[in-house]
Amino acid sequence: MSVLDEVRNLYAKYLEEALSAEKKQKLTDGMFGFGKKAADDPCHSAFYEALKALLEAYAGEAPESGCVSEILSFIYQEPLHHREPPSIYWMLIAAHGLTGSLTETLSAKDAAALYEAYSKNYSRWELLPVQKDIYRRLKKIAKQKEEKK
Repeated sequence: MSVLDEVRNLYAKYLEEALSAEKKQKLTDGMFGFGKKAADDPCHSAFYEALKALLEAYAGEAPESGCVSEILSFIYQEPLHHREPPSIYWMLIAAHGLTGSLTETLSAKDAAALYEAYSKNYSRWELLPVQKDIYRRLKKIAKQKEEKK
């Protein structure tokens, strides 16, 4: 199984668990500090930690740029398909922060393509700090590696 397939399976499992937690939530859960909010379900942190471990292990293998580009493209686009419920959307955005070490392995061409897609999908004035970091990294890599040619 490829790393991209592993990432996709991890996302599918997470989405299933997170949506299940949302469905189980009562209307009054979380109000006045009572009950359990779906955003507090352990599936969110479990997903984050599992994705972190997977990406760190893959980054340590000196991956090929093309494979990395596919993985990053998937991770960067996934929040666009899951804007609701907010707990899932924001976790998928937070996952962008786990991709920093992989961006360093990108070719200038792949970094430029990801930068362009990221720019189109996420408005610069609405970016969270984790997204601003990815945005800057992709732009820097695309320009640095182009200048070396």
